[in-house]
Amino acid sequence: MKKTWNHFGKRIGMLAVLCTAVMAPKMITFAGEINGNEARVISAASGTFSYEGKTYRAGSAYINSLTSYLSADDVDLTAAQADEAISTMYGSIGEGVAQGYLYEVGNEGTGEEASTQEKDGKEKKDKKSEDGEKKDKDEKETDSDGQSSGDVEVWDTMADPTENKMKLKERPEKEEAEVSVEMNKDSIVVQADGKKPVQISRDEQIIPVSFFKIAFVTAAILFAVTIICGIILFATKCMTFKKRKDRRARPGHSKRRKIRHNVRNVLTVTTAISLIAVFVLLGLYVNLFDKDAIMQNMQSSGYFRYAYSEYISGLVKDFDFGKLAEEKTMQADIQTYEDYLFTIKKNSLEVLDGNMNSVIPDSNVAPYIYNLKQGYMKLFRETGIFMIANVLLGIILMIFMDLQRERGIKHTAVAELAASGVLAVVMLVMVLQKPYLQLYIEPDYLYLFLMECIKRCVAVMTSITAFSVVLGMVLVGVYKTLVNNKTS
Repeated sequence: MKKTWNHFGKRIGMLAVLCTAVMAPKMITFAGEINGNEARVISAASGTFSYEGKTYRAGSAYINSLTSYLSADDVDLTAAQADEAISTMYGSIGEGVAQGYLYEVGNEGTGEEASTQEKDGKEKKDKKSEDGEKKDKDEKETDSDGQSSGDVEVWDTMADPTENKMKLKERPEKEEAEVSVEMNKDSIVVQADGKKPVQISRDEQIIPVSFFKIAFVTAAILFAVTIICGIILFATKCMTFKKRKDRRARPGHSKRRKIRHNVRNVLTVTTAISLIAVFVLLGLYVNLFDKDAIMQNMQSSGYFRYAYSEYISGLVKDFDFGKLAEEKTMQADIQTYEDYLFTIKKNSLEVLDGNMNSVIPDSNVAPYIYNLKQGYMKLFRETGIFMIANVLLGIILMIFMDLQRERGIKHTAVAELAASGVLAVVMLVMVLQKPYLQLYIEPDYLYLFLMECIKRCVAVMTSITAFSVVLGMVLVGVYKTLVNNKTS
């Protein structure tokens, strides 16, 4: 916990004690864990802040800490405490930027609201300093009515260390990152160093058309090469599916042996490349489209808690607090976090199943995952089937191109181990170098979500690579067994 913010948290607490509930005897109470005053604090913290001509926003991990704290049963802010917390928050934007609580969001917002509230906050401080005697009197009346007058250390609460905040320390600064990924209202913007930004829309295909073309052409070429190899083998009568009674060498045996040797080498290469593609497609499907894993990652990244903060902020914007303050018993209907969690999880699952009409926040990653899955299925239909067919056909041709079946098994094992070796090198780079840590991703929950997805993908691909190595070694064992049986 940083000392500077500790100081501000204590200052908020001391000033909050001087505030009084009598200033708002008709306090709006939400039916749930968050009352109206706490909702205003969350809304203010979730908004944008203007500082030195730039616009900033608080990290979602810090908003989550604040929301969790205000949801506690023993926390019930009064209007005066909420006003003091908000005014102090806007009065210390520079400190928030310096300490890393606030990050720049470019021109996402005008910052007019933040600037206005910052000015209002300073005015409130001046006014409250002039009305000290009245505050003391109100404080006594508040205590006599049983209202809470304890310390409200908002910044301290937001600064409390959590596991997610520890993970966020691994994220590089935006200026130092090789690639930055930022989520806007209806798109994700990817900016590579020195290159034109790429926008990924939540309503459009994610995989570029050019990638489909390259993948399809590659698969088609590999499959065509395998087909040509098969035609050559059949045309030259190299294929043998059963033993002949006449064991004498047929005319052209030397020529066929040379053809078999060359074709088998070509098929070994095409089969190895196809195996790599098949393993990658299998790993991506297992990792990216497991709905249980997706929901678990969204939960652990703190997204649902942040979405709840967004939900509360949206309600606050729709309320006319000036009008509501005139009513004595008026209440607004707000869901508890548990009820909201059930709803957003259900709707997120529906979106993952293709129901794009389900209501979810703009910050939800479910539409992007669904669009990615649609692109993946198209890629599998156009490319994956070719690759699988190429693997099967290549293995069949290698095994049955002559009566020495062990030769085909040997080259199949070589193709398997070659594919495993390429994947093993990539996985070693991912595990040891961790290039994904060079990504700058905002907001916080998106960074945590993607990091967890990448780590899970590495784990899945490592398992597939290990399986491929074992399968290759088994084939080597089969080859040696066949050779030994023939020599014994």
